[in-house]
Amino acid sequence: MIMFRKARAGLLGAALLAGVTVACGPPPTIEAQGGEPVAADNLPACPMAALDKATGVTNIVVWHALGAEPGKALEQITKSFNDSQDKVKVTLQNQGADYDEVLRKYTAAAASGTGVPAVVFLEDTTIQTVVDTGTLFPAQSCAEEVGFDIDAVQPAVRSYYTIDGVFYPGYVNISGPILFYNRTHFRKAGLDVNKAPKTLAEVRTAAEALKKSGIEKPLALKLEPWFFTCWVNGAGEDIVTPDNGRSGPAKAANLVNPAAIESLQWVQDMVADGLADPISDTPGQINQYLNVAQEKSSMLIETSTASTSIKAFLGGNLDTGGQDASSVDTAGLDPAAVPFPGLSEPGQVRVSGGYFGISNRVPKAQQAAAARYLGFMAQPEQVVTWHLVGSYLPVIGDVAKDPRIQKFWAEDRAGQLLKVGYDQLSLIDPKRPGPLIGPYPEYVSAMQTALESTARSGTTPKAALEKANAQVNADLKQYYG
Repeated sequence: MIMFRKARAGLLGAALLAGVTVACGPPPTIEAQGGEPVAADNLPACPMAALDKATGVTNIVVWHALGAEPGKALEQITKSFNDSQDKVKVTLQNQGADYDEVLRKYTAAAASGTGVPAVVFLEDTTIQTVVDTGTLFPAQSCAEEVGFDIDAVQPAVRSYYTIDGVFYPGYVNISGPILFYNRTHFRKAGLDVNKAPKTLAEVRTAAEALKKSGIEKPLALKLEPWFFTCWVNGAGEDIVTPDNGRSGPAKAANLVNPAAIESLQWVQDMVADGLADPISDTPGQINQYLNVAQEKSSMLIETSTASTSIKAFLGGNLDTGGQDASSVDTAGLDPAAVPFPGLSEPGQVRVSGGYFGISNRVPKAQQAAAARYLGFMAQPEQVVTWHLVGSYLPVIGDVAKDPRIQKFWAEDRAGQLLKVGYDQLSLIDPKRPGPLIGPYPEYVSAMQTALESTARSGTTPKAALEKANAQVNADLKQYYG
C-alpha cells in the first residue's frame, strides 16, 4: 500500500457512548478504591496478583486496524512476547480498515459487556472520549510492576496522554504531520533544495515559483482537520476552553480566533490562485500521493509514517490500494521532508498517533496480562522494532540512540524522512500537546465542513468558523448535558 492514512474518528459522540453513558450530565468515570474517580493519588490497584494466581495460560485479545508495515511490526512484537513466556498468550484481531471501525466495535462491545478485548489500539484523538466511557484501566497503575517507565516517555507525549494526573495508555505509537517535497521540482524552479519552506507564507512563495516553472498544482493539499488543529494549537490559540480541555472538561469552542481565520484564509487563497489542489479527506483515497507521484504537484503535508511507503513506491512497489498508478514514472521523484510548516514557525504540531488501552471490562487476570504484554512492548528492543518496521517514532528513553536507528536515519531513505518527524517532537511545547475534547469526532466533522466550504464554495473563513463554532458548542452541550 502506498501510504498509511491517519484515520479519523467519524462517529457522533452520543452514538459512541450509547449504552455506556447516562442520559444526561457528564459521562461516567472509572471508580478507584473507595468509589472515588481515578486520580494520580487514587489509582485502582494493579491486579497482577490475579494473574499470578491464575492456573494455566491466560489468553487475551488485542483489537486493532493496523495493516502493511505497522501491522507487521505488531505481529513481530506479539510473537516475540508469546515466545518469551508461557503465562500469557496474546491473539491479534484486525477489526477493520481504520480507527473508526475499531472504536465503533469496541464501544459496542463495552456497552453490551460481551466480547470485549483486553487491549484496544485507538487513535490519539479518542483518548478523552474513551476515558469518559469509564472502560479504560489506567496503565499507570501497573507501570512499576511491568517495568514501564512513564517518566522516560517524551515530555509532550506524556503530557498529551495524561488526564487528571493519570497516564492511561500501556503503550503509544507516535507520528506527526511533516512536509514532503520533490527536490527535482525545486531545482527546476530555481529553489534551494536545502531551504524548504518553514511557514505557510514560505510554502506559498515556493508554490508561486513552482507554478511559474510549469507545475500544475504545486501543493497537494488534503483538507484535513488534523492540520488545522496543528496550525491553531501551534500558534498558541486554544481549540476549546478552558485551557484546551486540559484543566477540566471543555465547555466551549474557540474556533473564531485570529490563527484559525489566518489558516483558513491561507487555504482559500492557495486554492483560488491555483497553487494548491484541494483533496477531500475521505477514507481510502490517496490522490495527494498520486498528485506528487505523477508530478502534478511538488509538495504535500502528510503523516511521517508515510515515509516507508514512499520509499517502497520509489523502489517499484506501486500498490496503491486499487487506484491506477500505471502512468507513474518515478525517475522524476527525489523526495525530502522538513518539519510541518506553521503560521509563524515550523514544527508546532500536536501529539499524534495511536495508543494501546487496557479495558477494565475484562477479568482482572486479563487486565494484568494486558499490562504485562504492553510493558514488554515498551522495552527498548520492541521500541526499535516499532520504528524500523512500523515507522512509528521512538519516544521512550534514549532508544533513538540505538545504533540500528542511527544507521537507519543515516543510510535509509525512509529513515532520513522519518528522522524529520522525530526531531520535530522536540519542538512541541509539553504545556500545549493538543486539545482534549470528549466529542472529538464531532469537532472533526465540523472542521471538515469548514475546510471544504472555504476551499471549494467561497465561504469566508470567518463565516465557516462561526458555523463550526456553533456546531461544536451544541455538541459539547449534548455530550456533557
